[in-house]
Amino acid sequence: MSIKLRLAVCCLFLFLFCWAGIHQRFTAKGQEQRTAPAAPAAKPTPNEGFGNVQVLKGVRDLLPTMHFIRASLGVRCDYCHITETGKYYLDDKPAKRRAREMIIMTRQLNEANFGGRQVITCNTCHRGSTKPLDIPQIAANFVNTTRVEPFEPPPPALPSAQEILSKYEAATSASTLGPARLRLEDLRGKLMSGNTGSGYMIPRGERSITEALVDGERGASTLPLFVGSQPLRIGSTGKRLWYISADGPRWAPPGSGISQFQRKINPLLVLRVRAADFATIDVAGVEKVEGRDAYIVTAVGADGSAETLWFSKRGGFLLRRTYYRPTLLGPEPEQYDLSGYKRFGATRLPTVINVSYLDDQHLGVLRRLIDVKLGVTVTDKDFEPPVR
Repeated sequence: MSIKLRLAVCCLFLFLFCWAGIHQRFTAKGQEQRTAPAAPAAKPTPNEGFGNVQVLKGVRDLLPTMHFIRASLGVRCDYCHITETGKYYLDDKPAKRRAREMIIMTRQLNEANFGGRQVITCNTCHRGSTKPLDIPQIAANFVNTTRVEPFEPPPPALPSAQEILSKYEAATSASTLGPARLRLEDLRGKLMSGNTGSGYMIPRGERSITEALVDGERGASTLPLFVGSQPLRIGSTGKRLWYISADGPRWAPPGSGISQFQRKINPLLVLRVRAADFATIDVAGVEKVEGRDAYIVTAVGADGSAETLWFSKRGGFLLRRTYYRPTLLGPEPEQYDLSGYKRFGATRLPTVINVSYLDDQHLGVLRRLIDVKLGVTVTDKDFEPPVR
């Protein structure tokens, strides 16, 4: 299998099925699909997709797990792997063998000390470096790090989460957003300085115009999934996902990734922020996002999923929202940066939406909202797959 085809298969696997356990193999001629087993009984061979899997056998979210390791160490895939076509399975590099030892170590630490919860991850120690720092740096910018000096001002009082959400609603009227027809410009991009609070997107050359009919979790759209691919017609009835293959409409298997995929169909879903959707919600502090002071709100959903939201301190707008999806070794962030708010009818919507992932090279996209038609009439049939 060529590198280009392998990457296409991997990206489609991550996007469409969201770790539901189904491996799709597409070619330009629409080859037959096949379903990957949830837990292989025997060690896979080098020619069976991901070969020589040892400590991660049977993992359905293998690619996100690999990107979690890569991003935690601040390296490329070739740090551990021989990235020539068909040779990823080789164990020639010591770093790959060492990575297996580290995976086992973090599992043992979590089992022994945290009841198996993912508290210790690769990023706990590495923080973007192959060599963790074992000596703390001297914080020379502080007058005294041991005690509070009398002249130091107390930390500012923070508003409650409900006050922040009320200001957000007053600024946007996002809760009134109903059925809409969207026209978007999609640009493949790469997020720069994403962990500094001043991240920005560099657009790539590939550009496409897409349209979507949306109504909350329901929607139908055409999406370019990865560089050089053909657009894919997809939709959501609110509970199930479907897509159009070379053989006609297909229903995607159920899985935990349905919410993530619904956001790809309807990027305005990220604007829905309701206290009732969270089991816990707290204000963590203030941080700058692209030069603007923002309140940091941390939340845990009723299903246990975690996320962080940044609301502008001055205007109340949602500037950034990051969802955290679990992988075997730690949570994978899915980040939305929102800017260019503009009034459409009674609501204010962001006209620029940067979507970023750990695998930003293949999955990152900058979306510009060209046009919005609000209050359109929709029926259930609009969100069902077309009949062939």
